[in-house]
Amino acid sequence: MSKKKTIISWALVILAIAAVAFVEARTRSPLPKPTNAPPERSAVEEKPAVKIRAKAPVSPQGNSAQLRIESALITLRTFGFEPNDITRPAGRLLLIVDNRSGSPEMLLRIDRVAGARLREVRIPHKILDWYDILDMTPGQYVLSEANHPDWICHITITPK
Repeated sequence: MSKKKTIISWALVILAIAAVAFVEARTRSPLPKPTNAPPERSAVEEKPAVKIRAKAPVSPQGNSAQLRIESALITLRTFGFEPNDITRPAGRLLLIVDNRSGSPEMLLRIDRVAGARLREVRIPHKILDWYDILDMTPGQYVLSEANHPDWICHITITPK
């Protein structure tokens, strides 16, 4: 074998070893610790709801149940909520509100249309995003911002 082919062969072997080591190191790295802050999102990014599946503890019979959490990303803009209507099945709902309205403070309210208030939360101007996991039963709900009565998002929760 010529000297040129030998050098190329060794270079390919070294490159392959480096690639394998890199991939192995990436797969073994620990996941970052979760923080209380929601993930950052650009103002342009608009994604539909994400379904999160987490395994529940195994029961004594050996059956494992699936815990399903629906999510909804709602952006508060200068003209109101976007989207202004969402529909999700009954159960746990991760509700994320990104404040891109420029308002100094938000007073978010989640009310059942024919019932009581589920949540009321004051969010200071330093915090742009808010999220919470709510246990939603079937029915009609309204997400509103108290300082702007025309900013409304209708939430429909359907039976599973």
